[in-house]
Amino acid sequence: MRRIAAFVMAMVLMSMFTIEAQAQRFGAPETMRGKFVTGGNIGAGYSGRTLYFSIAPQLGYRITKDLEVGARLGYNMNFYHDYYGYYGSYFCHFFNASLYANYEIFSGLYVHVEDEEVCSIVRGENINPTPAQWYNSILVGGGYRQYFSPTGYVYYSLLYDLSFDYIYGESPYVSPFIVRVGYCVGFDWRRR
Repeated sequence: MRRIAAFVMAMVLMSMFTIEAQAQRFGAPETMRGKFVTGGNIGAGYSGRTLYFSIAPQLGYRITKDLEVGARLGYNMNFYHDYYGYYGSYFCHFFNASLYANYEIFSGLYVHVEDEEVCSIVRGENINPTPAQWYNSILVGGGYRQYFSPTGYVYYSLLYDLSFDYIYGESPYVSPFIVRVGYCVGFDWRRR
């Protein structure tokens, strides 16, 4: 319970400090350097017999103050440990690369589209080595940007995988809904 209260308090304090930055949106950059943003997201988790880790850096280019295009690279690792299961312990490695575009429609709210290629490799005690499997995912959705400076923001996204296959399981995701939280910072850190 203390962890939840500490997390909520940290989010409230962060929101209070970013109210002024919320009013400042990316202006039209004066230099080419000011149009590039970099960032990404990182995550980890543990649940029962499953350990999860992910990292996904990204590089974007702001064509206008509202339209951003870019590329993401990512790595996800899932480790499953089951003493009594048929497969025993095994690792799932996912390597992905994607191109994305997002457009800010109103005061931090944006729409997002992404084309992602994913390579899946599974290795384990009782699993015969198989060749890597490739998947293509088309992700659409939206999110919210919370600006913390004139050139940086934290983003919260909810995406839907249009290529998710319920029947044959031909997807690296366990659900068609994908939640992302990350950050981006502009290359031009000078005050405007």
